[in-house]
Amino acid sequence: MDNTTIDKSLLQLKQGTSSDTSIKTLLRYYLDDNINLRPNYQRNEVINRQKASGIIESAVLGIPLPPIYLFKDKEGKLEVIDGQQRLISFFGFLGQLRGVKTKLNGFKLIGLDILTNLNGLDHNHEYFKVVLNDKLLDFTLKTFTFDEEKGFEQSLKYEIFERLNKNPFPIKANSFELWNCIYLSDFTRLIKKIVKTDLFHTSISRKSANTDDLRMDNENDVLRFITLTNNYEELKDKTHLPKTLMLQSVKTHFENKTTNLELTSLEKNFTNTLKRIKLIFGSNIILGQLVNDNPSRKKVYPNLTLLDVITILFSEEDEKFLQKYRDEIYDSFENFFSDETNRAFIQNSKRGKLRINNTFADRVDFLKSATLDSVRKKYNIEKTKRISIRDKTLEDKLLEKQNGLCPYCKNQIRTTDDYEIDHLQSLDDFGNNDEINLAILHQSCNREKSNNKILI
Repeated sequence: MDNTTIDKSLLQLKQGTSSDTSIKTLLRYYLDDNINLRPNYQRNEVINRQKASGIIESAVLGIPLPPIYLFKDKEGKLEVIDGQQRLISFFGFLGQLRGVKTKLNGFKLIGLDILTNLNGLDHNHEYFKVVLNDKLLDFTLKTFTFDEEKGFEQSLKYEIFERLNKNPFPIKANSFELWNCIYLSDFTRLIKKIVKTDLFHTSISRKSANTDDLRMDNENDVLRFITLTNNYEELKDKTHLPKTLMLQSVKTHFENKTTNLELTSLEKNFTNTLKRIKLIFGSNIILGQLVNDNPSRKKVYPNLTLLDVITILFSEEDEKFLQKYRDEIYDSFENFFSDETNRAFIQNSKRGKLRINNTFADRVDFLKSATLDSVRKKYNIEKTKRISIRDKTLEDKLLEKQNGLCPYCKNQIRTTDDYEIDHLQSLDDFGNNDEINLAILHQSCNREKSNNKILI
């Protein structure tokens, strides 16, 4: 007997019902707010006006179009699993799109190969008003609806989306665009939140803030940098970041349902890194210009290999040091990248027919020694490293020294409590990492005390 395990999600597909649904009916659902055209796991609008025009031409000619896949929740609300671009084409041409960021609302037809006489016309033209608009509204699409009331699990809509988009349709494989659909979580929502900020667009974005990012490249970059900085010890001797590690990061947050507190900490750390980068370079364009090999190009955005090194370098830098010496620090970067060999080394660029393959650590350490460390050496400044809460031996020592009490609230620290190691006198206030200057506090107490000095 064959012991092959059958994917149970396939068995769930029988719970879907098929029907031929008119555009008029689908439009009524949409205008009555009973159909969500663009749920969170959907990609951004990819279809352009010429392709949308082709869909309208097909409908006028009566040529069947691919089916629409819908999910119906227990309240009777529908959401589009697949078919968003087709519905946007119909609703947009008819001028009926509401609350959707798009350039297709009320568009004019272009690029038609068969009904060439319709090129340049919109739904308000006499041809459409008299006959063709009604023909479009009566046009039917095959729809498959998966009903939660009939036992279809919500999570399976992501599985269906993946199956429909992973191979037959041009959604990027091994990318945030796909993983956001399959592993939608508060972590992926946080990444989407970050890329909408001015700080991201003016510090490390690889494109203009006005450029449409249809394929979620910005989100993919943020995921890359977060994965890289959080796993640097594991990656420092490698020459590239495996996409499997980025996927694992997304899956882990999805499966473990990362807490709001952890996500807030992650957001704060990454945002602070962006602030430090902007403090020194001012903007992403200035950063990109440092490695520009073509002086005739006046506007250059930073590339991925440069940003890998920069985000690692600034992820744990002391902001007060950067603020005090920022002009000299910037000059050291400008001087470093004025050398063509240095630019090639940091970016793993081609040298003749050969591609340089330096490890992350080689590139980061080389750049750091020639810039930040050179300024520190000039002023005899010693960089103080942060203490890791993961040091179990140190935790045990400190708890014993404190008799198990939190020095801030004076209450017992239980093994079930959230707690962390911090400095009695902060590093910003010239404290150090010596054990005598460390204590374990409740996490909430540590947040409340901020950088204030505490006594045991």
